[in-house]
Amino acid sequence: MGKYKMSMTKQDLMGEGTSSICRKGVCMETGTEVAIKVYKALKESHKGEDVRLQKFRRQISVLKMLQEPFGTVPDETLWHPQLAATKPSKLFMSLLDYSKDKGGNPAPDPTDGVMYVITELAQYSLKDYLALRRDQGKSLSRGAVKNISKAIILVVAGLHAKGLVHLDLKPENLMMFNGRLKLIDVDGCVPCGSEVSIQDSSISFSPCYCAPEWARFLIEETESKITVRPHLDVWSVGMTICELATLDAVLKPMYANFLRNGHSHREAGFLFMDWLGSIAKAPIPKSIERFDPAFHQMLIGSLLVCDHTKRKTLAQCLSDLYLESDKDKVAKDATVEHRESEAPPLPVNEKVDRTTRNRIEDTSSKAPLYKGTLWKLNTDGNPQDATHWLKRDMWVAFNGSLCYFSIKENKRLVLVDGSKLTGAKVMPLVGAAREYAFRLQCYNHDEHEKDVNMCFSAESPEEYTKWTGLLMHTANMDGAIQTMRLGGDVAAEIKQFRLNVKNRRMKVGEDKKDQFAPVFKAKLWKVKADGDRRKEEDWFEREMWIAKNGSLVYWSKKEDRDLVYYTSDDIARATITLIPNDDSFIPWAFQVHLPPIGEVEFTPGEFAAESEVGRVNL
Repeated sequence: MGKYKMSMTKQDLMGEGTSSICRKGVCMETGTEVAIKVYKALKESHKGEDVRLQKFRRQISVLKMLQEPFGTVPDETLWHPQLAATKPSKLFMSLLDYSKDKGGNPAPDPTDGVMYVITELAQYSLKDYLALRRDQGKSLSRGAVKNISKAIILVVAGLHAKGLVHLDLKPENLMMFNGRLKLIDVDGCVPCGSEVSIQDSSISFSPCYCAPEWARFLIEETESKITVRPHLDVWSVGMTICELATLDAVLKPMYANFLRNGHSHREAGFLFMDWLGSIAKAPIPKSIERFDPAFHQMLIGSLLVCDHTKRKTLAQCLSDLYLESDKDKVAKDATVEHRESEAPPLPVNEKVDRTTRNRIEDTSSKAPLYKGTLWKLNTDGNPQDATHWLKRDMWVAFNGSLCYFSIKENKRLVLVDGSKLTGAKVMPLVGAAREYAFRLQCYNHDEHEKDVNMCFSAESPEEYTKWTGLLMHTANMDGAIQTMRLGGDVAAEIKQFRLNVKNRRMKVGEDKKDQFAPVFKAKLWKVKADGDRRKEEDWFEREMWIAKNGSLVYWSKKEDRDLVYYTSDDIARATITLIPNDDSFIPWAFQVHLPPIGEVEFTPGEFAAESEVGRVNL
């Protein structure tokens, strides 16, 4: 455009999606730092070019409209006096410039034919800040949670007062701009009252933040379209501000349960939304109520109300007793500045590393996410002894599992299941015999299964960065947070999902107890993960049953609830192998083999009944 210099260094890449890329830049006339969004050129000229130009022009239109003063709001439930005292520039990312044609209309730049959008530069996202506090082990104070909650609610209330609904609200889309928390990715906003169908490829959302009624619309197919209303965003805001107390997405663990049985993140997302659409009560951790009862009450009474007709608007939430109380007004949090009539900013006196926003959408591809070689430290090996490290061909599968090729068994095997990697820690291993070593630690939620504590080493600094980054991506469940886009492929996959796997569950909800009631119940012995069936200490006893719907279910003391070990679909596809009594410490043993996914085989589950008759009945 002849005005800006764009940085092409790796560290100045701010984000990348399927249709655009964003980099840091500088205005050559003023020296001001800016963000430059570049729309990617299509490989072939086809009708997609028209859609791309339409999205570009729509983004310019929306950004301009958001900077205009608030006008009359027909629905009084979407208005609050605080909005009248707040400038829109304090709530929404500012548009600075864009490529134009000779008439001044949004268009590809005449010089190079590329479409550019120039905006103010953000420092970091709410997601970045929460990740920092999580890594530091530092929870936010009650005052900070209140101030940031109010900022988020005010920002999105302002969007609704403008007559727009975001549909993809999450911590990643709330960013810090020179001391102000603002909303980004507004080009995907939809006018309130619009009708959306499952075939609309312009609509994106994130499973862990979408509302139950949105999930039902996608999965149940009772209606061909859904009318977009602000209540869809209200739920997403509730899920977002929950993280101020928990420092992580509250529904990630539930998503991880479905990931174990899904053939991809996409299918796990469908399973998750099937569950979400059926809930009768918001799944809020008890830790939030312990953190602040008033905060918890606002969540369950106003924001995270499953019946959307009883959910409050965000403008109404600004008058909630929790936000209006004077208790914390006199005590300023050390890291959060609070100004009346303005959205309070995120903490400004901490260094927060901004992560690159990779908006690559999930697909059902069976190809590995990454494949290469790693050195693995032997179990109980000495990291400082080079002979204790073995080189293996390894990869991260499409469902997040860490896999390897076993020379001994001549098979592709799962080393760490993707669901177990949730919340894992990846840390440098200092003082090891190999230079690019790291430790992978995973906490196992099953009281009878071992925690994962493994050491690996890459062969170069580039490989180290790639492996550790990908494992952290999996551990953080970014697949659950990344955007899913509607459209033809998703519509077809959801239709297939409805036919095949709609009834699969991992945790048994109260409303599903009857489906999982036992038709045959007995005590089973089970071999611990990585255990040896010939050793007495590797066996434990558990009460299990075959449910009405064909699933294998057990009672978990640790979680104090029924859990599904194998779904009915698992059982239907599994093969059973009887183990001779002289080949197992516990007699009447058998193996359950799940079919492979692609070329990857799963280690069979090993169980033992109390008698030969019991084994036959099972």
